[in-house]
Formats: sequence, structure tokens, C-alpha cells
Amino acid sequence: MNAKEIEIKLQIDEEKYCRLIELLKEWGNLTEEKHQIDIYYSPEKESFYNAGDRCLRIRTEGIKSILSYKQIYDENTSKQFIEEFETSIENPNMMDRILRALKFRSEITIDKYRIEYLIDTRFKVALDKVKNLGCFIEIENINEIETLEKRNQALIEFAKELSLDISQRNIEGYSNMMFRKNIKNED
Repeated sequence: MNAKEIEIKLQIDEEKYCRLIELLKEWGNLTEEKHQIDIYYSPEKESFYNAGDRCLRIRTEGIKSILSYKQIYDENTSKQFIEEFETSIENPNMMDRILRALKFRSEITIDKYRIEYLIDTRFKVALDKVKNLGCFIEIENINEIETLEKRNQALIEFAKELSLDISQRNIEGYSNMMFRKNIKNED
């Protein structure tokens, strides 16, 4: 799959997390509840998570595993999007061995529980509880007909409808956040 993701991610507290679950039950349709384990990789002599504009990961969800590469473009602009390439993998352990043979190392592991809702076929909303990081909401505009600017503006308007403070928008992925947390803990 190759797609441009247009999304907003915000860290929220436990109280807001619970309030949003109740609100989204009314506004949308529950589509999935899942537990995901993501292992993030970087080249041996570099860290993708210092710059924060790209990631390579193996995601395991039950018996299904996916290899993904993502890169952010036009960061912090109204044209911001994430280009994503992904493919299913049959054997995540063998994929890990291939990446290591290619001089990649596993750098970060993210363990999260996700609840997803679909709102009016325009937005996919995920509420995440991430081990050692906290609670988050991620809103993705899935209307691929509009321009990037219009899709980003619609995200901002919808976030305001949910009473979210978009000035706290988190453009980092969980991997970057965990990387920074791990560095702090090493000091």
C-alpha cells in the first residue's frame, strides 16, 4: 500500500480519553479494537528517530504482521502529509533477521492498545493507550478527494468540535517520543 496520511495526533489525559470514548460512541461507528506491538528499526550508524521525519517498523497485531516505511513531507505546513509504504509479511522473525543482515538494528518497541471509530466516512479516529507514554487521540482525514490544505483544515475544525487543543498537536510518532524518553532516562 502507498498512501498519503493526513492526520492530527494529540496527547490527552485519562479523563479526556474516557470522555472521548463516550462521545465517539454517539458520533461514529466502532470499527476495531486491537493490541499492536511495533518494533522500529534504524540503520546501524544512524537513528531515524533523531530527525523524526521517517520510520521503518514491523507491526504485529495478533497473527498478522506488516512491514512499513513512513516519511513526513512539508512538515508544519498546511500541506503536511505522510507517505507510507507497507506490505504484509509472513514471518516477522525472518524479516527481523533480514533487516539485521542489512545492518539495521531494532531501536524502539511500542506496545499499544487502540480503539478506532469511523466518523461520517470522513474521519478515522483512534484512541490509543501506549505503554510508558500515556493516552493519545489520532484523527485521520480519509477523504482523498479534497486537496491537502482542505483535508488539513477539516482536521483542525473536527478537532475543535471534539474540544481538543490543537496547539498541542504532536507531529512526532510514538517511536520518536519513546526515543526521546529513553534518552532522558539514560542521562
